[in-house]
Amino acid sequence: MLIFQKRLKEIRKKRHLTQEEVGTALHISKNEICNYEIGKRIPPLETLIKLADFLEVDFLWLIGQEIVLKKEKERTIKLSDLDLKILRSIKESNQVYMKFLTDPERTVKEIEFYLKKQHNE
Repeated sequence: MLIFQKRLKEIRKKRHLTQEEVGTALHISKNEICNYEIGKRIPPLETLIKLADFLEVDFLWLIGQEIVLKKEKERTIKLSDLDLKILRSIKESNQVYMKFLTDPERTVKEIEFYLKKQHNE
């Protein structure tokens, strides 16, 4: 979670925002933002998505799980159906999101296995 703490503080400062301003925009306390930045608390998925939207960054970037893509002339990102389903699974379930934060590689493999199993049934 160290990456999240660092990136949250970094992007907040880059946007010239105080913890109080971010908290007010998200209807949470300044102390809660502070706790996220010092690693005392991990935001629930819903809050993380709101933070990312408010700060105009991708929520995966915010938690340090960027998707590295080759640059193309048109800058079009091409993800497989499986990639999209995995991202949806992480975004839609707080439980999956929390597992993803602690062990991203294992969580992605579990989701892939589940989706492939579901497809074969």
